[in-house]
Amino acid sequence: MARVRDPELRPFDDSGYEILDDELLTKGELVIWSIDPLRPRIGDLYTIVSGGCVHEVEVAVVTEVKGGWSARCRLYGLLS
Repeated sequence: MARVRDPELRPFDDSGYEILDDELLTKGELVIWSIDPLRPRIGDLYTIVSGGCVHEVEVAVVTEVKGGWSARCRLYGLLS
């Protein structure tokens, strides 16, 4: 994976992905963002470990951001 030069895109490790799960338990949502060229699709499912628990989340919205993408996900079964 290429090094990130833009300080706005700062992956937390070499995988190039960051998971922002502060609202997972309160709103049932989290955000995954990355510089990886492979973008998720609406409806894709991911297994996330957060707070010592395993959660299934479904991609609800995918947005292009400078140099990458952002995916807002909801706990599986909560999409309306």
